Amino acid sequence: MPRRAWLTLVLVSLGAMMEALDTTVMTIGNPRIAVDLGTQLNQLQWVSNGYMFAVVVFLITAGKIGDRFGHRSTFLVGMVGFAASSVVAGTAGSVGVLIGARVVQGIFGAVLAPNSLAIIRNVFPFDKLKAAIGIWAGFGALAMAAGPFIGGLVVGLWDWRGIFFLNVPICLIVVIAGLVLMDKGREQRQPAPIDIPGVLLLSAALFAVVWAITRIPVSGFGLDAGLYFAAAVVLFALFLWRQRASENAVLPLRLFRSVSLSAAVVVVALGAFVAFGSYFYFGLYLEHVQDRSPLMTGVLLLPQTVLFGLGAAVGTKLGKQQGPHVPMMLGAFLVALGSVGIVMLRADSSYWLLGPALGLMGIGIGAIIPVAVEAILGHSPQNLAGVASGLQQTGLMLGAVLGTAILGSIIGVHVRDDLPGRLATAGVTQSAADAAVAQASVAAQGVLPHVGGISSEVDAQIKTAIDQSFTSGLNVAMIVGAAVMVIAAIIASRVKAPEFDPASSWG
Repeated sequence: MPRRAWLTLVLVSLGAMMEALDTTVMTIGNPRIAVDLGTQLNQLQWVSNGYMFAVVVFLITAGKIGDRFGHRSTFLVGMVGFAASSVVAGTAGSVGVLIGARVVQGIFGAVLAPNSLAIIRNVFPFDKLKAAIGIWAGFGALAMAAGPFIGGLVVGLWDWRGIFFLNVPICLIVVIAGLVLMDKGREQRQPAPIDIPGVLLLSAALFAVVWAITRIPVSGFGLDAGLYFAAAVVLFALFLWRQRASENAVLPLRLFRSVSLSAAVVVVALGAFVAFGSYFYFGLYLEHVQDRSPLMTGVLLLPQTVLFGLGAAVGTKLGKQQGPHVPMMLGAFLVALGSVGIVMLRADSSYWLLGPALGLMGIGIGAIIPVAVEAILGHSPQNLAGVASGLQQTGLMLGAVLGTAILGSIIGVHVRDDLPGRLATAGVTQSAADAAVAQASVAAQGVLPHVGGISSEVDAQIKTAIDQSFTSGLNVAMIVGAAVMVIAAIIASRVKAPEFDPASSWG
């Protein structure tokens, strides 16, 4: 292999590493954002979900843009936009501005993963592809492993704004070097136009679903949420109709004729639903419930991110020896087992319960993702490399978005219903209890709401009740998570190894 191909691999892997780093450090930044900007749970969810929502909506389109205009050029534009939006997020003075910047950041972030994988596929021959994808995944695993520690260090020494400025130097290095050194490989540009109506329908449908879910803890499952869910069903139906009717569909439905590809996408989404959707709340638990510092929180979250790399290595080896379904099923069961460990957590639990549970989840999701990526790419045609690459990342981000929203709604509803009883048991006066319960969406972050005119003793009683209620809600959410991963293991059994035709598939 020429040296330029390996340099290209390093550059696109740095882009993927930056995106992974940004995702993991946010877990450390979120608790401080909640206090600094005075957020409610649904607003804090949108700081993360706004980014992931934009990625989900734009990811497949970003792959098609790369197919049309060239993966190298599209990737470099994405890096520039990601850096610029990171600066805006780092200087945001309100939660609204921060959410807006995160949405823009997600649009450009959506460009990176599908086009980086497409570049790798175009540059490397089939016999080198597994090694190249392994290196690409390794960069992401390294970022995930280091992310909590780096985030804790930055937030502890500076504040949450610093986590966004970390992206800027990485972007500058990749863009400058990429303009000179990046190889295009066997890039095949597709002249077909982008399906704008399809993009708009998908955007509206996903927004309706996520918005309805995040509003349930605030306003309950009433007419408002019901109308949004109904609108989502109609919009999804129109989207599917559009995809069948359009010659340049955002999501070519013929890809899903492959049972293995479809199953791999679903397993990735379910794994992300549990492992990444719950990760959002572990940072809140450690910083707000157990009063850990940002740096210590980052250190204590390391088992899930560090052991992701071990899971990826084991999963890749098992996939080569026994087929992709074996590591994907094993990974799903490990995530389920880790979820059961979280179910046993209490507000004052020792870390010796949380740490092993995080480790099991990290190994499990690590075993799933690289094997699933290879299966998805292997069961897709060469001329849809960008779309297929975007498809796996869409499944990943959609699962994370829905996991953050649904698991958060479970916690929020539980806190709203459970907190009054705990306050009464603690002997908190009715007026103080009413004031605390009125701010249940704040308490659902593990944050002590402001209740005026009370003693420090009553304040401590309210804090204890909120800690217990939040942890109990997390327990309930992870029961759901364990059940979801059992279903994922069953679906993973349908994923088979691809049969490649080098002449027709790889050029």
